[in-house]
Amino acid sequence: DGAFYVVSPWALTWDDENYYMLGWDDPAGKMKHFRVDKMSRIGAMECFRLGKEQFRDVDMSAYTQKVFGMFTGESVPVRIRFANRLAGAVIDRFGQEVILAPEDGEHFVISVDVAVSPRFYAWVFGFGEDAEILSPPSARQEMGRLAAQVGKIYNEH
Repeated sequence: DGAFYVVSPWALTWDDENYYMLGWDDPAGKMKHFRVDKMSRIGAMECFRLGKEQFRDVDMSAYTQKVFGMFTGESVPVRIRFANRLAGAVIDRFGQEVILAPEDGEHFVISVDVAVSPRFYAWVFGFGEDAEILSPPSARQEMGRLAAQVGKIYNEH
């Protein structure tokens, strides 16, 4: 929104065809990411780079898998049921370390920490009836609310 930020840059990452700079925002006391092509009036300052200890704890692979489309949200453990045919898509999103727990002959369940955001819900929604958020109840309810909201638009006419 055109705000001026002073951050200590630590990493550059690529997601969904965009570059993002991960940097320490000292006044906020946390790591933040910024889309590089949206930055303007960038400059270097003569000061110490902050956030070294915090960045050391960032697993970039896990970070980018957890943050959908670089939209932040509350990171929560989520359980999702998928049709077996979606195993490849789930592994692509969460990596080969994700555990696909068989549920029945047609489905598996995963438990992952994700940044719950509109982009996360859109990703799940894209699988239609082949994916279902099981928990937490707040994420399940929000998915239902969003689906009903979209359904209302299409059912009004």
